Amino acid sequence: MEIMAKAYKSIIIALSLLLLGFGRAGAQIVPRLVFIENDVLRQYLDNSNYDVNDYTYTNITSVMPSGYGRWDKPEPVVFRWDFTPFWNDVVLEIREDEFDPVPIYAITVSPKVRHCSVYNLIPGRGYYYSLIDPTANTEYERGFFFVEGRRRMIKADFVRNIRDMGGMVTDDGCILRYGRLYRGAAMDNANGGRRDTLFNRDGWRVLHDELRITADVDLRGYRELLLTDDYPGNDMTQSPLGADVGHYHFPISDLGAVYVSNMYGPVISCIVDRLKKGDNVYFHCARGADRTGMIAFLLGGMAGVCENDLARDYELTCMAVGRMSHTRCSLPPYNYAPCVQYIKDNFRGNTLAEKIQDYLIKKHGITREQINTFQEIMVGY
Repeated sequence: MEIMAKAYKSIIIALSLLLLGFGRAGAQIVPRLVFIENDVLRQYLDNSNYDVNDYTYTNITSVMPSGYGRWDKPEPVVFRWDFTPFWNDVVLEIREDEFDPVPIYAITVSPKVRHCSVYNLIPGRGYYYSLIDPTANTEYERGFFFVEGRRRMIKADFVRNIRDMGGMVTDDGCILRYGRLYRGAAMDNANGGRRDTLFNRDGWRVLHDELRITADVDLRGYRELLLTDDYPGNDMTQSPLGADVGHYHFPISDLGAVYVSNMYGPVISCIVDRLKKGDNVYFHCARGADRTGMIAFLLGGMAGVCENDLARDYELTCMAVGRMSHTRCSLPPYNYAPCVQYIKDNFRGNTLAEKIQDYLIKKHGITREQINTFQEIMVGY
């Protein structure tokens, strides 16, 4: 099914480039087809089709460069032009709809600079661009480009391990929708009981303005946050993104032990409810690894994502935190492999996705209606 989805996407890309991929006012200042996967991510995705009956090995360790580094960021879309507009700033505008009066990006560039990098665009979509001098009412360039990639990694300064849940493939070949559900690390840090934000102004802009996060689901425990005690009255009251973003705190302290936690049901119910109300949801623990990884695993399974994509999504955390313990074959206290086996052995279904749904219904009180709602939002059926 994944092969069929890729073939269908390739046809769409080819037709889009043929019909729409031409500049109107001069030379193309960006490649017509842009790949946003970094080299490590691309190599991993190319070589990680797993045997779903064998959880004794991982492929991610073979592609990770030696030493410390971060490979959880996308490649930018780079625009370059070879002229210098007189003395006015120029504005690079990017739209999904050529005739939309409001661009999704409007980036001001100094007249001394002849390039601009744009991050976090959505794979599998075409974009229109124009380079204009608003002061002189002049358009220098206009054109179209297509973004290619299999996972949408997010660059938001000083916050790690952010990625869109969109792009994963279901058992029947459908692709989860982009732009609604994000997983990642904490946006603030505990420091002497204070809440110190980790992102700078640009990082805040990415999460708040670009991704338009409106619901912050926090999985960190009370003591982890250095609150005065475990009493809910001392809970956090506001998201680091601001008062206009809903904050929903579900303290989980047991890492990835999916079969002993009683919090996963309330967390998943909250996420489905917020998505149903139209929110874009960001869920996270401290590093976005274990607790976040298991919630992502359960949500993906609830949507019908194939086992291979569930495993790969869990392992992508290694690219942010540099720890080989976050793999599909990890052992306690990082419990991905034992949890998969527990669900496979104890719940009914022909696929892992069906067994996860059965697990959520029987163990955590998730309803069939909630599962259907989530599938409708994230898949379209």
